[in-house]
Amino acid sequence: MKVGRIFLLVGGLLSFGLCSAQISVMHFNSKWNNDNAFDVSSLKDCETKDVVICDNPELKDKFNIISVPTIIIFDEKEEITRFEANIMLQLSCTLKDLQKQVDKIMIKRFE
Repeated sequence: MKVGRIFLLVGGLLSFGLCSAQISVMHFNSKWNNDNAFDVSSLKDCETKDVVICDNPELKDKFNIISVPTIIIFDEKEEITRFEANIMLQLSCTLKDLQKQVDKIMIKRFE
């Protein structure tokens, strides 16, 4: 009986999305700027998505993308942090910087 209750509790927590689904990282880039692309798929504790703005112009407007690459970190669909390319179409942040931001959001939930 106790095993069944534990299973229901764990299953219930997962179904509410308490894992990484609440934090998401969107990487916006263009086909012509692949040299400056980021591989955000290696980030932990978050969902990641790559968006090619040439194929998704509506998302370019929706998220006010003015340069590529741009990376936006969301928590519960609210924009928390934005990294935009410089004049050389490069980001000054690293994957480590992005992971620190995700970790900061995760830690804040437990304060």
